[in-house]
Amino acid sequence: MSGNEDEQTDRVRNQGKADGLFRACMDEIRSSHTTGQALRTATLAAGLLSDRCCYAELLGQFYVATAALEKRMDELIKNSDDNKPLLVAKVKKLGYSFTSGYENDLQALLGQEWKSIIKSWTTEPAKQYVQRLEAANDVECVAAAFILHGPLVIGGGAMLKPRVERAFGASATNVFEDVTGTAKGGRSSRRREFIYLYDSLLENDSVAKDQFAAIVEKCGEFMKLNNQMMIAVRQMPWWRKYVAASAAAIVSAVVWRFIATSAESSTMTNTSPNVAA
Repeated sequence: MSGNEDEQTDRVRNQGKADGLFRACMDEIRSSHTTGQALRTATLAAGLLSDRCCYAELLGQFYVATAALEKRMDELIKNSDDNKPLLVAKVKKLGYSFTSGYENDLQALLGQEWKSIIKSWTTEPAKQYVQRLEAANDVECVAAAFILHGPLVIGGGAMLKPRVERAFGASATNVFEDVTGTAKGGRSSRRREFIYLYDSLLENDSVAKDQFAAIVEKCGEFMKLNNQMMIAVRQMPWWRKYVAASAAAIVSAVVWRFIATSAESSTMTNTSPNVAA
């Protein structure tokens, strides 16, 4: 991670309450977050936004995980006991749901057959992520929302949207709709609301200490799964074969030039009058 990204992450982290849940979760994912930032930089450098298949594949991994999370959140809330409110119900009240945005973007990128394409592109880490989220409990869903929703809400969505729009058009930016511009009061307001929600989540809870530790631990686990999904993608930009072919041609030319030069040098040496018989 660059110095600027380190500083920005620290600024966001420090907006949370001292000894609060938000800071604790940020501290837990710090090393994995640094890895994630490096992976993001590497994927962008490798042509993520120069090829719609590359972008769609990575987007698809986060889509299947997010869809599983949001479906599980709804299931838990629907089946909950009114006398024992769930933590995830409080997270849900933030009003974020990204599944349909992902779906619209994938259709814009891949066409009507996007579902079958994404199914074939879903990586093993993404499948494992989905399996965990399909059976996740209240605390695990709270942690997963921190990892899958948090980056979009806190600022990543606002930074990425214009780059995606320039590359693939506005029709591929639906997932950012609720986390850009003046939506929900603007970027600063969205960030403050998200941070406050996590810091106040366990107030007046009789088992807060145990839940606090569990949420922090699960955040670390889910952040690692995020990174594993990024590493596992397989699509390459359309132009890579031309770059590879050009590189191969250059290497071949250099090798043959070296061989020719060596042969010429050897011939000159063998015919030199100074060479002993």
